[in-house]
Amino acid sequence: MPSPQPTRTARRVGADWTHQDGERTTLTITVCRTCSARWFPPRDTCSTCASTDVGDVTSDTRGTVYASSVVRIAPRGFQAPYVLTYVDISGVRLLAHSPGRDQALAPGTAVRLTVAPIADSVEGAVMSYAVTPLGDQHEPTGEER
Repeated sequence: MPSPQPTRTARRVGADWTHQDGERTTLTITVCRTCSARWFPPRDTCSTCASTDVGDVTSDTRGTVYASSVVRIAPRGFQAPYVLTYVDISGVRLLAHSPGRDQALAPGTAVRLTVAPIADSVEGAVMSYAVTPLGDQHEPTGEER
């Protein structure tokens, strides 16, 4: 299980792409206006057709697990075991931590975006976007432009 949440935040991974409004967490996704490809993290040039005619949209708050794995040998700053999960959300597949878990999430599991500590450093917690399984609670959805 992860260590207790540190009280100080040292840094935020993906802070430029992560947005919080109360309990609602979303990400910035790039959409190519030429070929409709989507990317996360955002970029200036489409990796499919090399067009620079791209724009950003805000992701849904929920996604679906594609695959998940338990990391049992951790690099410095991370405490094993921890779970990494590939999530399909708003037309992209991204890799996120699943905090507070020591078992992989099953493919097809509905998850919601959140921000959580993913590692510890001497300066404090390293925060990042993360996913947690949905319970029976209702979560707002809908892509915003």
